[in-house]
Amino acid sequence: MDPLSALRASAAPLALVLLALAGAAAVLATGPLAASPGALLAALFGQGPPEAELALALRGPRLLAAMSCGAALAGAGAGFQILFRNPLASPDLLGVTSGAGLGAALALLLGAGAVLVQGAAFAGGLATGAVAVACAALTRSGDGRLALILCGIVAGALASAGLGLVVIAAEPYSQLPSITYWLLGSFTRATAGEAALALVPAGLGAAILLWLGFRLDVLSLGDEQARSLGLRAAPLRLLALAAAALMTSSAVSVAGIVGWIGLLAPHAARRIVGERAGRLIPAAMAVGALFALLIDRLSTAFGPAELPVGLLSAAVGAPAFLALFVATSRRA
Repeated sequence: MDPLSALRASAAPLALVLLALAGAAAVLATGPLAASPGALLAALFGQGPPEAELALALRGPRLLAAMSCGAALAGAGAGFQILFRNPLASPDLLGVTSGAGLGAALALLLGAGAVLVQGAAFAGGLATGAVAVACAALTRSGDGRLALILCGIVAGALASAGLGLVVIAAEPYSQLPSITYWLLGSFTRATAGEAALALVPAGLGAAILLWLGFRLDVLSLGDEQARSLGLRAAPLRLLALAAAALMTSSAVSVAGIVGWIGLLAPHAARRIVGERAGRLIPAAMAVGALFALLIDRLSTAFGPAELPVGLLSAAVGAPAFLALFVATSRRA
């Protein structure tokens, strides 16, 4: 890579982060309770006009939830794709999404509050990922990545079956609508406390993946290459998997099941910054935040009744991924 291209690739993640922040400001500056960027900035420090403070209070939590969930899913997807050397890897790979959905649905079935629903989603997602990893370890397969993927598919299928049983057991008039709407994905009900609570594990997982950095690049070359450089492959891979699962669970606990962001955003970011993990992960998180902002705005653009963001993410993400795939294949 020539120096100019290297400089461009290094500056691109920061530019994408700034673009995501500009997109958030543009969302708050349009629509209901619109406020100028300057007024919003002043309101952050408690010195803005009342309308700007009202916009932050009423629309800020939803905006924060959308951006944090999109970034978490995209960062987890990038981590999975690097670890497994598989461009089709996504947060659904280890059944983490289904497990988090099962945990949250069980909590809703039992009438738990928002905090307990989040906790149950965390527990369900991490437990499903742990089951997949444990089953892969028991197989003692020569190709550990293939065994982990297969065990993840099985764990996700079991979690999905349990989720179906919860839906059947739910009371059709009081419990079922809330469970179904939550499983279709939505940022509507996110409060400032819930969004902030989810930011902690999401930020921790992102920090771990960014700290691993070049180690992920080495792991993507294979265990033998990692050992030749003095790296312990198995513990590092488990740490990266736990971080990605933590990020996925945090997103599901706030927004429900929102697909395609973890698959699409890393591909889009890879075309801009390349394959290096230290650049790809923050760039993918910025792209994921922008994509979540887009589908959240689209959810309110078709009338007074909001569309579930899980449906919109599939409707927008599938054609976008197909276009990226065709363009990449032709260039290759």
